[in-house]
Amino acid sequence: MKAQHFLIAAILVVATGGTAHANRKIDAFTDPVPPQTLPGTSITSELLWVGTLSGVSKTEDKVSQSGLSGVMGEKRTAALIATTPSNLVTTSIFDGSLSYAAGTGKSGRLVLEYGGTTQLNKNLSSELAFELEINGDMDDSASPRPVLLTVRVGSNGLTRYGTAQVSLARDGVYQIPFSRFSGVDFTDVDYISFDFDASAVSSIDYTLIGGLRTADCLQTGTVVADIVVDDFIAKLPQSYLPGNGMADLMWAGTFNNTQKASAQETQTNLLGTLGGQRKTLMAASDVTNFLTTSIANHELSYATGSATSGRLTLQYGATGDLNANLSRARAFELEINGDLDDSSPIRPVLLTTTVRSNSVIASYTTTLLQDGRYYVEFSRFPGVNFADVDFVEFYFNASQVQAIDFRLQGGLRASACIR
Repeated sequence: MKAQHFLIAAILVVATGGTAHANRKIDAFTDPVPPQTLPGTSITSELLWVGTLSGVSKTEDKVSQSGLSGVMGEKRTAALIATTPSNLVTTSIFDGSLSYAAGTGKSGRLVLEYGGTTQLNKNLSSELAFELEINGDMDDSASPRPVLLTVRVGSNGLTRYGTAQVSLARDGVYQIPFSRFSGVDFTDVDYISFDFDASAVSSIDYTLIGGLRTADCLQTGTVVADIVVDDFIAKLPQSYLPGNGMADLMWAGTFNNTQKASAQETQTNLLGTLGGQRKTLMAASDVTNFLTTSIANHELSYATGSATSGRLTLQYGATGDLNANLSRARAFELEINGDLDDSSPIRPVLLTTTVRSNSVIASYTTTLLQDGRYYVEFSRFPGVNFADVDFVEFYFNASQVQAIDFRLQGGLRASACIR
């Protein structure tokens, strides 16, 4: 029993702790700003505003938040700054996007800070660039109205800083290579800020799509963003552990003399998953063992006791066809960190990926031998139309090995750029 309680505590610590580099999202834009009551009304909205509203003027609206599961370091400071008090500018965050809207006059600035109150202490050395996708009206008139983005990074206890700028003059995906931040040590990143300055232009509306993130693959020409299959934002439903109450995990095997050979959860209307749905299935190879799976902070954690392990399946499209266009990507991508190679002989996990488009079903099995990033190229799925993908399954089979713990870090993605 002590071993079971230790395993529960360990997986919860793993799921909520930081990782060296796998958290690719700096801000997933799933945590809104706090609500405020708008002047002259009883309306409460989750937004920042500056300018003039119902006769009330405000030149800056700033908020610092903590405990944000979709934010690196779980803390964000957001500031909206007016260029002129007569214009109304608003910013809101919802469903993986940030929206910025200005009236017909001069626009303003939006500053997002991470690590401003508590240093991040993040190792991003395996990544190569910051990345974002913007869609707006910067290029919708005869004269471009660019938004100037300044990214500032502090490292080594905020003793070393570097800055890079890019002009956001059109819709699309932008990458800002780490090589442009002279002097920054990306093994110890403590602070990141994004300053979107539209103060020199008027009537600018734009949306930042899919969050602020890092990229591990630099692209030339038109940049194609990763397509998220599962961002590991939405937690699994709580499960009852006999004698211990409810916990944010799934389990199978034996706990407190209660046996459960398998478990499954079907979820819909989820943030950060393809089609808004996920079906998760666990099965114990030895019912006397105890297995758990949990999701938190862009990470899925799988842990088992000392006996033979089991199987974990993640399905997308099980409750309704996805109708997803993945044709701009080249491969499924994931990163695993565990004890597969921590002993001799190694304890590999078999990953079988299955894709269905219309009536065509194809599968391919990859052997996960060690920690690292893996790609399952679309060419492995003959006959599949990746412009119309209806179902994707990732089946992790550890039934032939013992005492396997692993984490899937940063989500499951379809990538156009294979490193």
